[in-house]
Amino acid sequence: MATIEIDKREFTDLVGEDFSNQKLMDEASFLGVHWHEIDGNVCEVENYPNRPDCLSVEGIARAYRGFFDLERGREQYSLSEGDIEVFVDDSVEEVRPVLGGCVVRDLDLSEKVINGLIQLQEKLHHTMGRQRDKIAIGLHDLSSLEPPFTYKAVGGNEVEFQPLNYNESMSLGQILEEHEKGQDYGWILEDEEAFPVIVDDRDQVLSFPPIINNKLTEVDSDTTDLFVDVTGKDRQAVMSALNIVVTALAERGGRVESVTVDGERLPDLSPSRMELDPDYFRDVSGVDLEVSEIVDRLEMMKHGAEKADGCIEVEVPCYRSDVMHQYDLIEDVLIAHRYRNVVPEVPELDQVGRQPDIQDTAQVIRDILTGSGATESMTYVHTSEGDLTEGMNLDKDDYVRLENPLSEDFGSLRNMVVPSLLDVLSQNRQHSYPQSFFEVGDSVELDDSSTGASNVKKVAFVKSGQSVDFTDARRTLKTLERDLGINLEIKSSERPFFKNSRSADIYVEEQKIGFVGEFSDKVCDSWQLDNSVSGFEINLEEVQSALEK
Repeated sequence: MATIEIDKREFTDLVGEDFSNQKLMDEASFLGVHWHEIDGNVCEVENYPNRPDCLSVEGIARAYRGFFDLERGREQYSLSEGDIEVFVDDSVEEVRPVLGGCVVRDLDLSEKVINGLIQLQEKLHHTMGRQRDKIAIGLHDLSSLEPPFTYKAVGGNEVEFQPLNYNESMSLGQILEEHEKGQDYGWILEDEEAFPVIVDDRDQVLSFPPIINNKLTEVDSDTTDLFVDVTGKDRQAVMSALNIVVTALAERGGRVESVTVDGERLPDLSPSRMELDPDYFRDVSGVDLEVSEIVDRLEMMKHGAEKADGCIEVEVPCYRSDVMHQYDLIEDVLIAHRYRNVVPEVPELDQVGRQPDIQDTAQVIRDILTGSGATESMTYVHTSEGDLTEGMNLDKDDYVRLENPLSEDFGSLRNMVVPSLLDVLSQNRQHSYPQSFFEVGDSVELDDSSTGASNVKKVAFVKSGQSVDFTDARRTLKTLERDLGINLEIKSSERPFFKNSRSADIYVEEQKIGFVGEFSDKVCDSWQLDNSVSGFEINLEEVQSALEK
């Protein structure tokens, strides 16, 4: 939850109607906004993170005008064509490649309005901006600047300017080391040799994104014209943040003027267009509304909506970046309809819950392997890259790696369970032999699904001892085959982690489901295992499919 402070009188002025605190507290939660009175006129408001457009008093007031049925339909924001240009130099491509911007004129900015804009700016930084890494916003007094502007990357000692909240000029390198904001957000640029800046035609620095602006462009109550910049690494996030800030300023009476960024007119305040199937709405929500009622509710949520042939055509406002699917429109309809008006019904089902058949099979396998003298292990799906490569004498890159792991020991997701069991053997070297362990657990395999990977449940077994060889693993596999009542076929094969001529692939009905073999000396040495080790791994899901035929 993101929390902001707003002035109740300002909210009332922007909405056009005064609501009691009780009504706001009782009704507002349906919109995902929770009100808490702090000190008379100052209210603390908590917002769900899926509505970044409601991180300002302007955005909340706009939403409430529709929610309380004071006005309906999509807000129409005028956009005049300006003559200011922004050139994006190729040097920022590898640093922070995306820039969006616009000009807002004829503003009347009080101290409260400015504080609210700064609050919106910072809340967007911390939520959709991922602490300024994904997007960062700059607000500049246009009166002291000379367009056109250039967005480029420069060395740490190439330019100097006086940053906000500082009394002297500093180089970019000094700002990163000495300025409070440089210390807070310098990590975003720590691996870069050049840093992004926006300069005007007189080479005056406007901004050093995502760190700090120039004091030259500081916004105060005398400011009437603003230049807004949003920089980042993700174009969609940059443009969404730009539209949220711009429309908030438009709610304050500002006149929005486009700028040309590398030939593109920005901002784009046009709505995105979607279709909502009324039957799909009824099936998903369980609420039987007429088409006209669905249109009515969508308009209360500030969408444009119109009945069309077999569907409802919806114009989603430019600031609603959270609306991506029909589900989001359905949610908005239910919010406007009020969830309290949705009558809960117990479905007429007569069913007895039971666990999936594969879980029954897994338990049978546990009983079989435990009966053969093996000890069950339960290890993590997360593992280290080294365990999956050097530990198995493999150089394949066919596993899932985490982008920012807290520890290298858990930086990957295993695509085999066997390495985890070899680690268990390694941790138990001080105990007597022979030792045997098994696990029924998940691995994660890359595939062509929408997520790029899927969980696969597997069974793995290892045995270690002075005289252990391929036969030990094969014998245990044979026991499993017999007790499950399934026919497994063994075909000789070579794998990098097994000894030559002591490994095989396992098949069921011509489908390869796993492997069995005696681990090579190199693999045993990797795990500091002095005794020989054999083992197998099979795909439990394929076994289950064979059992069900």
